Amino acid sequence: MAKATLTERFVQNAVAEQLNRQYYRRKPAYVVTEAYTRLKRADVFLAFMRTHKRPYVVVVEAKSRTTIHQLTLRDDPDKLRWAGRLITIGLIAGLSAVLGYQWYFNALNTVLLLALFLLGAGLITKAIALLELSALRSVGAIEQLGRYPANEQWIAIAEDAFAKPAQYRALRRQCRKNRVGLIVVTAAGKLLLREIPMPRHTFNNYLGSYGKQSDILKIIEKNARYGPTPPERRKTRRQLLNALVMVSTVSIMGAIAYEENVRPVVPDPFAAAIFTDSIKVDTADVAAIDSTRAVTWAPDCTGLQVSRRGFIVVDALLSEENANRRLAKLSAAGIVFVRAIPTECLHSWPAPGRLAIWTGEVFPDRPAANAAAHRYQQQLLAAGLESAYGKAVKVRAGGSSAVPSE
Repeated sequence: MAKATLTERFVQNAVAEQLNRQYYRRKPAYVVTEAYTRLKRADVFLAFMRTHKRPYVVVVEAKSRTTIHQLTLRDDPDKLRWAGRLITIGLIAGLSAVLGYQWYFNALNTVLLLALFLLGAGLITKAIALLELSALRSVGAIEQLGRYPANEQWIAIAEDAFAKPAQYRALRRQCRKNRVGLIVVTAAGKLLLREIPMPRHTFNNYLGSYGKQSDILKIIEKNARYGPTPPERRKTRRQLLNALVMVSTVSIMGAIAYEENVRPVVPDPFAAAIFTDSIKVDTADVAAIDSTRAVTWAPDCTGLQVSRRGFIVVDALLSEENANRRLAKLSAAGIVFVRAIPTECLHSWPAPGRLAIWTGEVFPDRPAANAAAHRYQQQLLAAGLESAYGKAVKVRAGGSSAVPSE
């Protein structure tokens, strides 16, 4: 004996009994099946108070295998016709522009243009229909549901309504596209909420479109519990997340633009106070150093050309006099690879008008620069010299020809 299919009445009763109790959980609530509007009938009608004097209406359209033709995708004649017309207008305008044809609206050209438009629209509409584009197709049950004024709308189907899984997946996509909820009712009467509806006009009063408005209000206004529905809370979370993503994206882009055009958002890991002329140099030792071995500094930025953001190892930032002493002392210790350039060459540096003593090599990333800084500090210790700074510092791209202040 063939297994009996679930009826539409079974689906209606299951939704009417459980949707509010399991999902909305509002008290008091008015629930009824086959509620009539002025023209149409909603299979399941649910009403409760959203806020003071603001009723909230939820409607459900129930379907079973016997009404499966209303659940499958079919061509939407209006969408097809408008698509054909718009594409025809675009083609006529495009071909006219490419061919350089100028339309003079005399009788002949007007008749020709109308004939081209009508013929093209008809042919293109037929061609689009053969493509079966989902964007130009619709589901009858969703269109029918749109005629029921409500804050939230659902479609409820029996679990055995579809024989082909592809039809069920197409229905889910259309429900998601039209912001309609989808409920699947099992043979045991259990409700499976597959798609959640998007609330529409939360504070609109749609109760007046149905009969017995005053009687319904008497029931749902008594000791009413106010508050947003689960779809409303879900919508609010989505809006907050979208706002957070948008603000974060704008902030990151603004920070990048500010850093590239003005100065770093996060300052380099040292302050100007660190680079004071606090290095003590024994003048007697300096006098004994052969001045020919002292490394000189360039008055421009030719010594540091950075095409992209990189990292260098900075020994110290000093005035010109103390920088020469530091260079001489490093040279005397056999550290002759260091260089000195104006701090203006480094862009957004915290100590303008001074000289930056650095190791002469640009590193692509901070780990490589940190390793080089560690090696440099070890070399200073081996030579018996104090470490003035000797840390990796980020430099920005850009060619500056600034010179140190006199």
